Amino acid sequence: YAIFQIEGFAEPCHAGDLYTKHANIVTQILRSERAPLSADEIHDATAQHISYGENDVTIIDWDAALLFERGAEDVRAVLECANVELLEMRYLDQQLDDGLDQAYQALSKHRFTLGGSRRADLRRVAQLQVDNAILFEGVNNALKLLGDQYLARVYRLASARFHLAEWDASILRKLETLESIYEKMSDAAANWRMEMLEWIIILLSALSVAVY
Repeated sequence: YAIFQIEGFAEPCHAGDLYTKHANIVTQILRSERAPLSADEIHDATAQHISYGENDVTIIDWDAALLFERGAEDVRAVLECANVELLEMRYLDQQLDDGLDQAYQALSKHRFTLGGSRRADLRRVAQLQVDNAILFEGVNNALKLLGDQYLARVYRLASARFHLAEWDASILRKLETLESIYEKMSDAAANWRMEMLEWIIILLSALSVAVY
């Protein structure tokens, strides 16, 4: 992710001109394109912008951001945190995909496995569920201590641009699916134990009759 910071211009330039009058040039910078882009691309690239004063602006795009401000360390830190959150969500999403594959395999073989294997599969799925839930909570709590209102609005813009809400919803769905698989495996294990108990009772009853 690239952050372009401008502290000043040789000729005076109003901050608002960067996403209006000079929006085409700014879009080429943000999108790393040499040729002029369409009006749709220009609008999309510069849509997520925010200013604290009259002489500053932050424009946030998918691959890059442009900051017109002196000493924007806090804004850069927020953008870095948002990028880290996106990376962690991608990692968590991949972990959940791998975990769901393992859980599906464990669920599909349950009818052919013995009790020890069932218990091992249950423990494995439960561990996956707990590990990913803890990681998910950690990702979502990472920026809750952000107290500055302006920086919080910068984060919301970055979150919208990075589609963090969509990642969040996808991960929640996969966690719910993992929970559902665990419940099915747990129910199957309970049914298996009940069946074994019934067979033991039947065998004990048959032995009792045979002895007497």
